[in-house]
Amino acid sequence: MYISDNQELSYNKSFLTYKIKKGDTLQSVALELEVEPRTLRAYHNMHCRIPDLIEADFKYHLEYLILAPEKKELPEEERIQNEVVFNDGASTISLNYAHINNTYGVLYTIESGEKIHTLKQEINVKWKAKSDNGFYFFEVTRIGNIYINDAEAGSMAQVIAEKASAALYPLLVVVDGDGKWVYINNFNQIKERWEEIKTQIIKEFRGDSIEKYFSIYDTNLESSDSLFLSLSQDWFLNAFFNGIHTHYTSSLVINKQLDFPFIVTAKNINYQVEQRLNKHLDRDNFIVIEIMGKLDDERTKTDFEQELGLVSKEFSEQKPTGNYKAKYFLNPNSYIVEALNLTCDIALDVPQKYEITISNLDDKDEQVIASRQKIFVEEIKPKKKWWSF
Repeated sequence: MYISDNQELSYNKSFLTYKIKKGDTLQSVALELEVEPRTLRAYHNMHCRIPDLIEADFKYHLEYLILAPEKKELPEEERIQNEVVFNDGASTISLNYAHINNTYGVLYTIESGEKIHTLKQEINVKWKAKSDNGFYFFEVTRIGNIYINDAEAGSMAQVIAEKASAALYPLLVVVDGDGKWVYINNFNQIKERWEEIKTQIIKEFRGDSIEKYFSIYDTNLESSDSLFLSLSQDWFLNAFFNGIHTHYTSSLVINKQLDFPFIVTAKNINYQVEQRLNKHLDRDNFIVIEIMGKLDDERTKTDFEQELGLVSKEFSEQKPTGNYKAKYFLNPNSYIVEALNLTCDIALDVPQKYEITISNLDDKDEQVIASRQKIFVEEIKPKKKWWSF
């Protein structure tokens, strides 16, 4: 069933793979391997070539499914668990040591009922400065093109949207002392880039769709405040700078409200969560932070469905249920994200689920990379259900 990738595949690295047989589906293989379908898909999609991305199911040409490496469990007595070192005082994880220049692979997955869409891109995060009043500045740059499902932007609307969005980068992101992004500091540069890109687009395209995008971007770039409001919907910024770099209680647990942007909705979705810092490094010597919570939003089921443009079976004033799950792996020296996985969902007539997976591509240690990828192949299920409310 399992083979090592020596000759059969032309990928840059060697992987454990599964040979897809006639009649196999993502569901049937997941059942056979006793792995959740979403974890199989997530790991494969982070390592495969763009044409081989798995969406709802295997593509007709796909011959091999890339699997996560198998890990050998050490006996408990042989495990050495080092404790997290707090360099800024008791129970504080700060950004004071995050002098980084990292490139990350980012995978977004949008599930609406049985429809699954993916978006894949690379983003660079670079430390710039710390202000006297305790704010941090990071430069966030998009690298290369965005891949929607299994292809680069193809339609005119997609090409225009991608060209327009390029005006935003690089972003100079302002992060507060709790690790939460709070503002964009290079509005004037972005405004200038947008005027230049708008001129280029006019030379290449004509039509109503151009005017639509011009109107959206002109509105978003009226002021630095309007730009911040539009970027409050950015998944990467919300996941990467998510308030995890902060002071923890003696129990290393924080209870708080978090919000996360859903597609289309003008207002982010609110969750009541418990954020827990593991006092021990994991076996790969990463700091682990887990966040678990439940939907805590005033909107009704019908409110959400209307905002998302979904057809309701019937009017309902009942509040829907939903979950928030996130797991972060931090470098123990810089305290910066090495990998993370964040999912949030909401139970509507057409269930909605959004997921973002981020992994540092600059780590040259192949064994560490493979080991760290467990974030993509394990359900976030701690032994104790400390996230219950």
